Amino acid sequence: MIETKFKQTELGPLPEDWDVTPISKCLSFGNGRDYKHLDSGIYPVYGTGGLITHINDFLYEGESVCIGRKGSIDKPQFHSGRFWTVDTLYYTHSFNDVIPKYVYYCFLCINWRSLNEASGVPSLSQRIIGGQYIRVASSVYEQRKIAEALSDIDALIRELDTLLEKKRFIMQAAMQDLLAARRRLPGFDEPWEEMAFKDLGYTYNGLSGKTGLDFEHGDSKFIMFVNVIYKDTISPNYFEHVNVSKGEKQNKVQKNDLIFNTSSETPDEVGMCSCVTEEYDDLYLNSFCFGLRFYKPNINPRFLTFLLRSKIGRDLMMELAQGSTRYNLPKRRFLTSKIRLPKDIHEQNEIASVLSDMNDEIEEIEVKRDKYIAVRQGMMQQLLTGKIRLI
Repeated sequence: MIETKFKQTELGPLPEDWDVTPISKCLSFGNGRDYKHLDSGIYPVYGTGGLITHINDFLYEGESVCIGRKGSIDKPQFHSGRFWTVDTLYYTHSFNDVIPKYVYYCFLCINWRSLNEASGVPSLSQRIIGGQYIRVASSVYEQRKIAEALSDIDALIRELDTLLEKKRFIMQAAMQDLLAARRRLPGFDEPWEEMAFKDLGYTYNGLSGKTGLDFEHGDSKFIMFVNVIYKDTISPNYFEHVNVSKGEKQNKVQKNDLIFNTSSETPDEVGMCSCVTEEYDDLYLNSFCFGLRFYKPNINPRFLTFLLRSKIGRDLMMELAQGSTRYNLPKRRFLTSKIRLPKDIHEQNEIASVLSDMNDEIEEIEVKRDKYIAVRQGMMQQLLTGKIRLI
């Protein structure tokens, strides 16, 4: 390690031998093109969301940092070898005293979404991208050492992503078999029955009569909309504060309730279901959700959550959704609709146990992956500012 002296720059303190340089001075941009006139082949085609397909020609050969022109503008990509990019994804070339992988990690540190130039589909021009400044280590050797250190942890993240993809595929296959009764667990052979939701329980509404002044403070909490969309169980990570006065008539959430969202911009996100697996004090729903509370303990809430988040349940909710620009789930249609499930609570319990074990394993890998991502973020903050030197 060498002793580092720092200087003040527009991007904060940097080693005296480092520079702050506009991206336009470091590289040149290339525009993606349409590929649909080409035949299938071995060369990858990338869009703002990643790999699209493979074709028989390539647009560029070498290492390149790619960034969205339209759409997902905040997800830089690094590619090497021969590849093609579509017209919504810029590629870069002709690097000047910087190595592409180092530039890629510099790109990850920029808040690209804050630079959006459009009111509709997010957009970035070459002028805006090229006008951003990056911290450039003084030697290619140091840049390469930084890129290698960050690449090592990226490799670990990719391994976990691959493992997650495999585990999710296995769980999805198990759900399709077990939740459609195509495969029965040992000891169960009774026919499943169709039941209307109105025969399983009753619904209750989220918070009502609230204004913006009631939120972000208070002793009570409410479940955020995104919890129901993205998680199959209710989590305190998605709770926010709300002021609910003593004696105010609002519906409290209870353990074993199922929570549904009532509205979304797309039909495939309407009627997503999340289960309350713990007892919480003074917890409420946001106004865009409703709860289902069971009449009797003859339904396993986790089983029904898995069922309703499976293809069977999602197909049902999309069929029930109404709207054109925004889609809604009418509670009356929901309550009269039917779902096929085991009459025996023990079979529900066994299926829920199998799927919960799989789900827990996936969540453990996700937590590990997220920790590596946090470590990478911390390393970038240290290495790309020269606070830690690898020379």
